[in-house]
Amino acid sequence: MSPANDPRIKFLIALGRALHSYGIPAHRLEDALGNAATRLGTRAEFFSGPTSLISSFGEPGAQHTALSRVEPGQLQLDKLVELDGVVEALYRSEITVEEADAQLSKIDNAPPRYSGLATIVAFSVASGAVARFFGGGFLEMGMALGLGLITGLLAVASGRSVTIGRIFEFLAAAVVTFLASALATLVVPMATGPVIIASLIVLLPGLSLTLALNELGTGHLVSGTARFSGAMMTFMKIGIGAAVGRRAADLLPGVIRDAEPAGLPGWTVWVALLITPLALGVLFRARRLEMPWIALGTTVAFWGSRYGVEFLGPLLGAAVGAFLSGLVANLFARLKRRPAVVMVVPSLILLVPGSIGYNSLALLMQKDVLSGLDTAVTAMLVAVSLVAGLLLANVLVPPRNAL
Repeated sequence: MSPANDPRIKFLIALGRALHSYGIPAHRLEDALGNAATRLGTRAEFFSGPTSLISSFGEPGAQHTALSRVEPGQLQLDKLVELDGVVEALYRSEITVEEADAQLSKIDNAPPRYSGLATIVAFSVASGAVARFFGGGFLEMGMALGLGLITGLLAVASGRSVTIGRIFEFLAAAVVTFLASALATLVVPMATGPVIIASLIVLLPGLSLTLALNELGTGHLVSGTARFSGAMMTFMKIGIGAAVGRRAADLLPGVIRDAEPAGLPGWTVWVALLITPLALGVLFRARRLEMPWIALGTTVAFWGSRYGVEFLGPLLGAAVGAFLSGLVANLFARLKRRPAVVMVVPSLILLVPGSIGYNSLALLMQKDVLSGLDTAVTAMLVAVSLVAGLLLANVLVPPRNAL
Protein backbone atom coordinates (compact mmCIF):
# COMPACT_ATOMS: atom_id res chain seq x y z
CA MET A 1 0.00 0.00 0.00
CA SER A 2 1.23 3.46 -0.88
CA PRO A 3 2.21 5.50 2.21
CA ALA A 4 -0.14 8.26 1.07
CA ASN A 5 -3.07 5.81 1.23
CA ASP A 6 -2.07 3.99 4.40
CA PRO A 7 -4.73 4.72 7.09
CA ARG A 8 -2.17 4.02 9.83
CA ILE A 9 0.03 6.87 8.64
CA LYS A 10 -2.93 9.23 8.39
CA PHE A 11 -3.94 8.29 11.94
CA LEU A 12 -0.44 8.75 13.37
CA ILE A 13 -0.10 12.21 11.82
CA ALA A 14 -3.52 13.20 13.18
CA LEU A 15 -2.60 11.81 16.60
CA GLY A 16 0.64 13.81 16.64
CA ARG A 17 -1.11 17.03 15.66
CA ALA A 18 -3.74 16.47 18.36
CA LEU A 19 -1.19 15.78 21.10
CA HIS A 20 0.80 18.86 20.12
CA SER A 21 -2.27 21.10 20.16
CA TYR A 22 -3.31 19.74 23.58
CA GLY A 23 -0.05 20.91 25.15
CA ILE A 24 1.86 17.63 25.59
CA PRO A 25 5.67 18.09 26.07
CA ALA A 26 7.95 16.91 23.29
CA HIS A 27 9.37 13.88 25.10
CA ARG A 28 5.94 12.51 25.98
CA LEU A 29 4.59 13.26 22.51
CA GLU A 30 7.40 11.44 20.70
CA ASP A 31 7.19 8.48 23.08
CA ALA A 32 3.42 8.24 22.59
CA LEU A 33 3.72 8.36 18.79
CA GLY A 34 6.59 5.87 18.75
CA ASN A 35 4.61 3.42 20.87
CA ALA A 36 1.54 3.89 18.65
CA ALA A 37 3.57 3.21 15.49
CA THR A 38 5.00 0.04 17.01
CA ARG A 39 1.56 -1.19 18.08
CA LEU A 40 0.22 -0.53 14.58
CA GLY A 41 3.10 -2.41 12.98
CA THR A 42 4.66 0.42 11.02
CA ARG A 43 8.21 1.77 11.15
CA ALA A 44 8.22 5.47 11.97
CA GLU A 45 10.36 8.23 13.46
CA PHE A 46 9.07 11.49 14.89
CA PHE A 47 10.56 14.86 15.73
CA SER A 48 8.49 17.36 17.68
CA GLY A 49 9.48 21.01 17.46
CA PRO A 50 7.93 24.10 19.04
CA THR A 51 5.78 24.83 15.98
CA SER A 52 6.23 21.75 13.81
CA LEU A 53 6.00 17.97 13.79
CA ILE A 54 8.11 15.90 11.39
CA SER A 55 6.99 12.31 10.80
CA SER A 56 8.95 9.80 8.70
CA PHE A 57 7.54 6.40 7.74
CA GLY A 58 9.23 3.40 6.16
CA GLU A 59 12.71 1.95 5.99
CA PRO A 60 15.78 4.23 5.90
CA GLY A 61 16.47 5.36 2.36
CA ALA A 62 12.88 4.89 1.26
CA GLN A 63 11.05 6.97 3.81
CA HIS A 64 7.87 8.95 3.35
CA THR A 65 8.18 12.18 5.34
CA ALA A 66 5.35 14.51 6.37
CA LEU A 67 5.81 17.98 7.84
CA SER A 68 2.98 19.38 9.96
CA ARG A 69 2.85 23.05 10.89
CA VAL A 70 1.31 23.25 14.36
CA GLU A 71 0.75 25.99 16.91
CA PRO A 72 1.72 25.46 20.56
CA GLY A 73 -1.47 24.56 22.39
CA GLN A 74 -2.86 24.97 25.88
CA LEU A 75 -3.34 21.89 28.03
CA GLN A 76 -6.81 20.38 27.54
CA LEU A 77 -7.21 17.51 29.97
CA ASP A 78 -10.67 16.48 28.80
CA LYS A 79 -9.56 15.95 25.21
CA LEU A 80 -6.42 14.13 26.35
CA VAL A 81 -8.52 11.67 28.37
CA GLU A 82 -10.87 11.07 25.44
CA LEU A 83 -7.95 10.72 23.03
CA ASP A 84 -6.29 8.21 25.36
CA GLY A 85 -9.50 6.20 25.41
CA VAL A 86 -9.62 6.10 21.61
CA VAL A 87 -6.00 4.96 21.35
CA GLU A 88 -6.50 2.25 23.99
CA ALA A 89 -9.62 1.00 22.18
CA LEU A 90 -7.59 0.80 18.95
CA TYR A 91 -4.86 -1.18 20.68
CA ARG A 92 -7.47 -3.64 21.98
CA SER A 93 -8.82 -4.03 18.41
CA GLU A 94 -12.22 -2.73 19.48
CA ILE A 95 -12.18 -0.15 16.66
CA THR A 96 -10.39 0.10 13.33
CA VAL A 97 -7.75 2.66 12.41
CA GLU A 98 -10.26 4.48 10.23
CA GLU A 99 -12.76 4.67 13.10
CA ALA A 100 -10.05 5.89 15.47
CA ASP A 101 -9.07 8.63 13.02
CA ALA A 102 -12.70 9.74 12.73
CA GLN A 103 -13.03 9.86 16.53
CA LEU A 104 -9.86 11.97 16.80
CA SER A 105 -11.40 14.45 14.38
CA LYS A 106 -14.59 14.52 16.43
CA ILE A 107 -12.65 15.17 19.65
CA ASP A 108 -10.59 17.91 18.03
CA ASN A 109 -13.68 19.73 16.70
CA ALA A 110 -15.62 19.52 19.96
CA PRO A 111 -16.45 22.91 21.56
CA PRO A 112 -14.72 23.99 24.80
CA ARG A 113 -16.03 22.12 27.81
CA TYR A 114 -16.50 25.25 29.90
CA SER A 115 -17.96 28.61 28.90
CA GLY A 116 -16.13 31.91 29.01
CA LEU A 117 -18.07 32.83 32.16
CA ALA A 118 -16.95 29.64 33.92
CA THR A 119 -13.34 30.40 32.94
CA ILE A 120 -13.56 33.93 34.34
CA VAL A 121 -15.03 32.67 37.61
CA ALA A 122 -12.31 29.99 37.82
CA PHE A 123 -9.59 32.63 37.45
CA SER A 124 -11.19 34.60 40.27
CA VAL A 125 -11.67 31.64 42.61
CA ALA A 126 -8.15 30.31 42.01
CA SER A 127 -6.64 33.72 42.75
CA GLY A 128 -8.62 34.15 45.97
CA ALA A 129 -7.75 30.68 47.24
CA VAL A 130 -4.06 30.87 46.30
CA ALA A 131 -3.74 34.15 48.22
CA ARG A 132 -4.21 32.03 51.37
CA PHE A 133 -1.17 29.92 50.48
CA PHE A 134 0.93 33.07 50.15
CA GLY A 135 0.02 34.13 53.68
CA GLY A 136 -2.81 36.52 52.87
CA GLY A 137 -5.67 37.27 55.25
CA PHE A 138 -9.35 37.60 54.43
CA LEU A 139 -8.76 41.10 53.06
CA GLU A 140 -6.01 39.93 50.70
CA MET A 141 -8.07 36.92 49.63
CA GLY A 142 -11.05 39.17 48.84
CA MET A 143 -8.88 41.58 46.85
CA ALA A 144 -7.27 38.70 44.93
CA LEU A 145 -10.75 37.32 44.22
CA GLY A 146 -11.76 40.60 42.58
CA LEU A 147 -8.50 41.18 40.71
CA GLY A 148 -8.47 37.56 39.55
CA LEU A 149 -11.86 38.26 37.99
CA ILE A 150 -10.25 41.04 35.95
CA THR A 151 -7.43 38.68 34.91
CA GLY A 152 -10.05 36.17 33.79
CA LEU A 153 -11.88 38.79 31.75
CA LEU A 154 -8.64 39.74 30.00
CA ALA A 155 -7.83 36.03 29.43
CA VAL A 156 -11.17 35.41 27.71
CA ALA A 157 -10.77 38.61 25.67
CA SER A 158 -7.26 37.58 24.61
CA GLY A 159 -8.64 34.32 23.24
CA ARG A 160 -11.01 36.24 21.01
CA SER A 161 -8.67 39.02 19.88
CA VAL A 162 -5.20 38.49 18.40
CA THR A 163 -4.20 42.03 19.35
CA ILE A 164 -5.09 41.60 23.02
CA GLY A 165 -3.54 38.15 23.03
CA ARG A 166 -0.13 39.53 22.08
CA ILE A 167 -0.05 41.89 25.09
CA PHE A 168 -2.19 39.84 27.47
CA GLU A 169 0.43 39.08 30.14
CA PHE A 170 1.78 42.64 30.10
CA LEU A 171 -1.70 44.15 30.25
CA ALA A 172 -2.93 41.86 33.02
CA ALA A 173 0.16 42.50 35.17
CA ALA A 174 -0.08 46.28 34.67
CA VAL A 175 -3.80 46.45 35.47
CA VAL A 176 -3.64 44.12 38.49
CA THR A 177 -0.58 45.82 39.98
CA PHE A 178 -2.03 49.30 39.48
CA LEU A 179 -5.38 48.40 41.02
CA ALA A 180 -3.84 46.57 44.00
CA SER A 181 -1.47 49.48 44.67
CA ALA A 182 -4.24 52.05 44.16
CA LEU A 183 -6.53 50.26 46.61
CA ALA A 184 -3.72 50.11 49.18
CA THR A 185 -3.09 53.83 48.65
CA LEU A 186 -6.61 55.22 48.57
CA VAL A 187 -8.86 52.68 50.29
CA VAL A 188 -7.32 50.30 52.83
CA PRO A 189 -3.78 49.20 53.78
CA MET A 190 -3.02 45.62 52.76
CA ALA A 191 -0.22 43.26 51.77
CA THR A 192 -0.05 44.02 48.05
CA GLY A 193 2.59 41.35 47.27
CA PRO A 194 0.43 38.28 47.95
CA VAL A 195 -2.54 39.94 46.24
CA ILE A 196 -0.65 40.68 43.02
CA ILE A 197 1.05 37.29 42.80
CA ALA A 198 -2.17 35.40 43.59
CA SER A 199 -4.10 37.43 40.99
CA LEU A 200 -1.52 36.53 38.34
CA ILE A 201 -0.71 32.98 39.52
CA VAL A 202 -2.25 31.23 36.53
CA LEU A 203 -0.23 33.41 34.13
CA LEU A 204 3.14 32.90 35.80
CA PRO A 205 5.12 30.50 33.59
CA GLY A 206 6.56 28.37 36.36
CA LEU A 207 4.95 25.28 34.85
CA SER A 208 6.39 26.11 31.41
CA LEU A 209 9.81 26.57 32.99
CA THR A 210 9.56 23.18 34.71
CA LEU A 211 8.42 21.46 31.51
CA ALA A 212 11.26 23.13 29.60
CA LEU A 213 13.84 21.77 32.02
CA ASN A 214 12.15 18.37 31.83
CA GLU A 215 12.49 18.40 28.04
CA LEU A 216 16.12 19.51 28.26
CA GLY A 217 16.78 16.80 30.84
CA THR A 218 15.37 14.14 28.52
CA GLY A 219 17.49 15.29 25.56
CA HIS A 220 14.84 17.26 23.62
CA LEU A 221 17.03 20.33 23.27
CA VAL A 222 15.13 22.21 20.56
CA SER A 223 11.73 22.04 22.25
CA GLY A 224 13.23 22.55 25.69
CA THR A 225 15.18 25.63 24.62
CA ALA A 226 12.17 27.11 22.83
CA ARG A 227 9.87 26.48 25.80
CA PHE A 228 12.49 27.94 28.17
CA SER A 229 12.79 31.06 26.01
CA GLY A 230 9.02 31.40 25.93
CA ALA A 231 8.84 31.16 29.72
CA MET A 232 11.51 33.84 30.10
CA MET A 233 9.65 36.13 27.69
CA THR A 234 6.44 35.69 29.66
CA PHE A 235 8.29 36.51 32.88
CA MET A 236 9.58 39.70 31.27
CA LYS A 237 6.14 40.70 30.01
CA ILE A 238 4.66 40.24 33.46
CA GLY A 239 7.57 41.97 35.18
CA ILE A 240 7.51 45.00 32.90
CA GLY A 241 3.72 45.20 33.17
CA ALA A 242 3.93 45.09 36.96
CA ALA A 243 6.60 47.82 36.94
CA VAL A 244 4.40 50.04 34.75
CA GLY A 245 1.39 49.46 37.00
CA ARG A 246 3.39 50.23 40.13
CA ARG A 247 4.81 53.42 38.61
CA ALA A 248 1.33 54.56 37.59
CA ALA A 249 0.09 53.97 41.15
CA ASP A 250 2.98 56.07 42.51
CA LEU A 251 1.49 59.07 40.68
CA LEU A 252 -1.67 58.88 42.81
CA PRO A 253 -1.93 61.20 45.83
CA GLY A 254 -0.68 59.50 48.97
CA VAL A 255 1.68 56.61 49.63
CA ILE A 256 1.11 52.91 49.01
CA ARG A 257 0.34 51.47 52.44
CA ASP A 258 1.59 47.91 52.72
CA ALA A 259 0.40 46.14 55.87
CA GLU A 260 0.92 42.77 57.50
CA PRO A 261 -1.95 40.41 56.63
CA ALA A 262 -4.18 39.27 59.45
CA GLY A 263 -3.55 35.72 60.63
CA LEU A 264 -6.10 33.07 59.71
CA PRO A 265 -7.00 29.78 61.42
CA GLY A 266 -5.48 26.60 60.07
CA TRP A 267 -8.74 25.22 58.69
CA THR A 268 -8.73 27.92 56.00
CA VAL A 269 -5.81 26.14 54.32
CA TRP A 270 -7.95 23.05 53.89
CA VAL A 271 -10.79 25.11 52.44
CA ALA A 272 -8.35 26.70 49.98
CA LEU A 273 -7.01 23.23 49.11
CA LEU A 274 -10.55 22.09 48.35
CA ILE A 275 -11.40 25.10 46.18
CA THR A 276 -8.15 25.53 44.24
CA PRO A 277 -8.19 22.14 42.40
CA LEU A 278 -11.77 22.74 41.25
CA ALA A 279 -10.83 26.11 39.77
CA LEU A 280 -7.68 24.68 38.18
CA GLY A 281 -9.72 21.81 36.77
CA VAL A 282 -11.93 24.30 34.94
CA LEU A 283 -8.93 26.26 33.65
CA PHE A 284 -7.28 23.06 32.38
CA ARG A 285 -10.64 21.84 31.03
CA ALA A 286 -10.74 18.67 33.09
CA ARG A 287 -13.83 16.50 33.12
CA ARG A 288 -15.92 16.51 36.30
CA LEU A 289 -15.07 12.82 36.81
CA GLU A 290 -11.42 13.75 37.28
CA MET A 291 -12.02 16.62 39.73
CA PRO A 292 -11.76 14.47 42.92
CA TRP A 293 -8.50 12.95 41.67
CA ILE A 294 -7.10 16.39 40.87
CA ALA A 295 -8.01 17.46 44.42
CA LEU A 296 -6.25 14.39 45.83
CA GLY A 297 -3.10 15.02 43.78
CA THR A 298 -2.99 18.69 44.73
CA THR A 299 -3.38 17.89 48.43
CA VAL A 300 -0.63 15.25 48.34
CA ALA A 301 1.75 17.57 46.47
CA PHE A 302 1.03 20.55 48.75
CA TRP A 303 1.50 18.78 52.08
CA GLY A 304 4.40 16.71 50.78
CA SER A 305 6.16 19.88 49.72
CA ARG A 306 5.31 21.71 52.95
CA TYR A 307 6.64 18.96 55.21
CA GLY A 308 9.59 18.44 52.86
CA VAL A 309 10.53 22.12 53.18
CA GLU A 310 10.21 21.91 56.95
CA PHE A 311 12.57 18.95 57.30
CA LEU A 312 14.80 19.15 54.20
CA GLY A 313 14.79 22.79 53.10
CA PRO A 314 13.06 24.56 50.19
CA LEU A 315 14.90 22.86 47.32
CA LEU A 316 14.55 19.25 48.46
CA GLY A 317 11.08 20.04 49.77
CA ALA A 318 9.94 20.88 46.26
CA ALA A 319 11.41 17.58 45.04
CA VAL A 320 9.48 15.68 47.72
CA GLY A 321 6.21 17.32 46.65
CA ALA A 322 6.84 16.56 42.96
CA PHE A 323 7.92 12.98 43.76
CA LEU A 324 4.74 12.25 45.72
CA SER A 325 2.64 13.95 43.03
CA GLY A 326 4.23 11.84 40.28
CA LEU A 327 3.91 8.68 42.36
CA VAL A 328 0.20 9.18 43.03
CA ALA A 329 -0.44 10.21 39.40
CA ASN A 330 1.24 7.08 38.01
CA LEU A 331 -0.73 4.87 40.40
CA PHE A 332 -3.91 6.67 39.31
CA ALA A 333 -3.02 6.08 35.65
CA ARG A 334 -2.51 2.38 36.25
CA LEU A 335 -5.60 1.83 38.40
CA LYS A 336 -8.06 4.05 36.53
CA ARG A 337 -6.46 3.71 33.07
CA ARG A 338 -6.34 7.44 32.44
CA PRO A 339 -3.40 9.71 31.59
CA ALA A 340 -1.16 10.56 34.55
CA VAL A 341 -0.95 14.15 33.33
CA VAL A 342 -4.52 14.65 34.62
CA MET A 343 -3.18 14.63 38.19
CA VAL A 344 0.39 15.81 37.67
CA VAL A 345 -0.11 19.20 36.01
CA PRO A 346 -2.70 20.71 38.38
CA SER A 347 -0.67 19.41 41.34
CA LEU A 348 2.45 21.17 40.14
CA ILE A 349 0.78 24.58 39.95
CA LEU A 350 1.20 25.03 43.71
CA LEU A 351 4.84 23.87 43.53
CA VAL A 352 6.28 25.50 40.42
CA PRO A 353 8.62 28.46 40.98
CA GLY A 354 6.48 31.04 39.17
CA SER A 355 6.12 33.35 42.16
CA ILE A 356 9.86 33.11 42.88
CA GLY A 357 10.65 34.04 39.27
CA TYR A 358 8.25 36.99 39.50
CA ASN A 359 9.95 38.22 42.67
CA SER A 360 13.32 37.88 40.97
CA LEU A 361 12.22 40.01 38.06
CA ALA A 362 10.65 42.58 40.40
CA LEU A 363 13.95 42.91 42.27
CA LEU A 364 15.88 43.32 39.03
CA MET A 365 13.45 46.03 37.90
CA GLN A 366 14.16 47.82 41.19
CA LYS A 367 17.90 47.63 40.35
CA ASP A 368 18.55 45.25 43.23
CA VAL A 369 20.67 43.10 40.95
CA LEU A 370 22.31 40.90 43.58
CA SER A 371 19.05 39.89 45.28
CA GLY A 372 17.35 39.51 41.90
CA LEU A 373 19.98 37.13 40.57
CA ASP A 374 20.00 35.17 43.83
CA THR A 375 16.22 34.75 43.63
CA ALA A 376 16.45 33.77 39.94
CA VAL A 377 18.95 31.03 40.74
CA THR A 378 16.62 29.80 43.49
CA ALA A 379 13.75 29.62 41.00
CA MET A 380 15.87 27.57 38.60
CA LEU A 381 16.97 25.19 41.35
CA VAL A 382 13.38 24.68 42.50
CA ALA A 383 12.38 23.86 38.92
CA VAL A 384 15.26 21.37 38.64
CA SER A 385 14.17 19.80 41.95
CA LEU A 386 10.65 19.37 40.63
CA VAL A 387 11.95 17.65 37.50
CA ALA A 388 14.16 15.36 39.61
CA GLY A 389 11.20 14.41 41.80
CA LEU A 390 9.03 13.57 38.80
CA LEU A 391 11.76 11.52 37.11
CA LEU A 392 12.35 9.53 40.30
CA ALA A 393 8.64 8.83 40.62
CA ASN A 394 8.63 7.50 37.04
CA VAL A 395 11.48 5.15 37.91
CA LEU A 396 9.81 3.70 41.00
CA VAL A 397 6.33 3.49 39.47
CA PRO A 398 6.61 3.57 35.67
CA PRO A 399 3.71 5.36 33.97
CA ARG A 400 1.10 3.28 32.14
CA ASN A 401 1.96 5.04 28.89
CA ALA A 402 3.67 8.20 27.67
CA LEU A 403 0.67 10.34 28.66
